[in-house]
Amino acid sequence: MKLTVLYAHARAKLFAGALLHRHEVRWVKVGWPIPRTPLLIAAGGDGTINYAVNHIDLGHTRLVVLPLGRGNAFARIFRLSLFAFSPRQLGRLEERDLPLLEADGRLVVFGAGMGKGSELIEHAKPYSRLGTPSYAAGALKTLQTPTNCRLHINGQLYPEVLTAEVSLWGRIGLGLPLTGERGPGPYLTVISGHPLQAAVKLLSGKVPGWDGAVTVRGERFLLESDHEVPAHIDGETFRTRRLLVSLSAQRVRFILPRRTANGWGRRGPAGTTDTDHR
Repeated sequence: MKLTVLYAHARAKLFAGALLHRHEVRWVKVGWPIPRTPLLIAAGGDGTINYAVNHIDLGHTRLVVLPLGRGNAFARIFRLSLFAFSPRQLGRLEERDLPLLEADGRLVVFGAGMGKGSELIEHAKPYSRLGTPSYAAGALKTLQTPTNCRLHINGQLYPEVLTAEVSLWGRIGLGLPLTGERGPGPYLTVISGHPLQAAVKLLSGKVPGWDGAVTVRGERFLLESDHEVPAHIDGETFRTRRLLVSLSAQRVRFILPRRTANGWGRRGPAGTTDTDHR
């Protein structure tokens, strides 16, 4: 069987080629049309997965993820590794039908937001070859511009916001937790306070329970600013004054590690329960 592999850059293609060397591969670069196929391998990070779900027939194509991106939030949420699809592991995989978000007409795999969190991602891009440490570099640069955002969220004014994140699984880049809630959202998390303290809490995984962060669950969140501010959709950054994020009626089929009686894999991420079969 010829495998169709979507990739974003030469490094991802190189590693995916090494992992799939026993297979005949049809390569598709992000930005190219994706041919109709029953199985698509997304070799990259969250941006590559986002491109896939927005350009395939969701009723026909199943997705496999090879985590070869910078943040790999989706892969971290579902405990994916580059070796999850080795011959030894194939019997431990299953097909899962997962929900999606929508943001300004685009399907979203894990989340979108506005504010300093998006600015951090933006600043991390020049250091992307460093992988995960690029976020630390981005955080240091973000701290040099401590101006907070003035946002209206669903019509309510939040005058001093560091970042507002709408997440499907209660987690953001690197799979860092925003809430202790279980099950898919969407969740809105509004983070305020001193940027350095917020960065430490976020990178140490201690945002849940911290009084500088408020998280609520809902179906639809409208984020608005008086001027253009940094924003992101699945880690892809841009600037905007308005971002509407809601639960999508569409769903996508992934091939993922099989859940055990205690959750996903041996540890299982927060935010996955049987309710994701809605």
